[in-house]
Amino acid sequence: MQDTTAFEKIEALDKRINVIQGGTSAGKTISMLMVLNDIATLEKGVLISVVTDSYPNLERGALRDFRNILRLTHREAYWKENQARHTFTSLFNDSVIEFFSVDQMGALGARRDYLFVNEANRIDYETFSQLETRTKEKIWLDFNPVNEFWVHTEIVAKRDDVSFIKLNYKDNEALDNNIIKTIEARKGDGNNNWWRVYGLGEIGSLEGNIYSGWTPTDKVPEGFILKRYGVDFGFSNDPTAVVAVYEAEDGTICLDQKLCQTKMLTPQLVSTLKEMPEALFVCENARPEIIAELQANGVRAIGSDKTAGEKMNGKRYNIELVLRRKVLYTSQSKELEREYLSYAWRKKKTGEMLDEPQDGNDHIMDAIAYAVRDMAKKPVEYAGVR
Repeated sequence: MQDTTAFEKIEALDKRINVIQGGTSAGKTISMLMVLNDIATLEKGVLISVVTDSYPNLERGALRDFRNILRLTHREAYWKENQARHTFTSLFNDSVIEFFSVDQMGALGARRDYLFVNEANRIDYETFSQLETRTKEKIWLDFNPVNEFWVHTEIVAKRDDVSFIKLNYKDNEALDNNIIKTIEARKGDGNNNWWRVYGLGEIGSLEGNIYSGWTPTDKVPEGFILKRYGVDFGFSNDPTAVVAVYEAEDGTICLDQKLCQTKMLTPQLVSTLKEMPEALFVCENARPEIIAELQANGVRAIGSDKTAGEKMNGKRYNIELVLRRKVLYTSQSKELEREYLSYAWRKKKTGEMLDEPQDGNDHIMDAIAYAVRDMAKKPVEYAGVR
């Protein structure tokens, strides 16, 4: 694998706690795992822990990345993987790299030599403190700087045993040109907060954001009932997005991203939706031919209501209905979280906020709004689908 500027900067970190703040595709996690692989190879019998908030994020993130590193560097034969325990043991010096999530009971109790907290903004300061007291040597923390949190206020601001670096996509020379173009296309799209956080790796601001205060949860809590799916259609560059909306007795909703995929043909969509637990699919109404095909294939689907309400345009009214809710979302809903954090009101060149959201990268937000809008109606029978 190609060494990058990101790898060189991370490898040079030498304090007790090493903070890696960076934007999207900066190579933070891959570079960090390569550094840990080198440590485990050079030092005999060390235990290295790689930690994040939940198992789904671990499996789709750091654990998958580490397997890819071993495959691409032809080092798979040097390690024995225990898939049940998510550990890799060196066949040469008995060093162990373990992967776990903080939602796994008993995980905090283990003592280790080195610790890497991936996506540190997803865990709380108390959890980190427990992890730190059980770590003998160096600790690394990485994250996208969506906003200021305990790493900035409790670690960087108050301690003198801390190294800090800031990375962005330009530090990752291995990045595909198409991804670079996609990132740089966001520079002038009017969403300055997204570019600041994910493009430049700078601390973001919630100014102008439409939603705030949503809470991640490891899974849909007990007592929440599946009420609707929201569906926003896409095809080429725009993804088809499907979000399950669960509701508690007090009106709190929990969102679970089920699908976010480009270039999805209607037969594929039919098959995918039919595998999901039973509930009504409330779909973008701009594609009635797709809705008709879903219905013809036994999917309980209807078009969304985009009429105006309460003296607001249809989209603004949908947003208002979501704003009235307390919202949870599952922590594995990665694209949902990215859209939530960057979903903002349009601005005039003067900086004045407009009463409409910025267009683009809002497919999951739209899907959520379709479902919540339909849930706000009085119960009715939808002909042919209920």
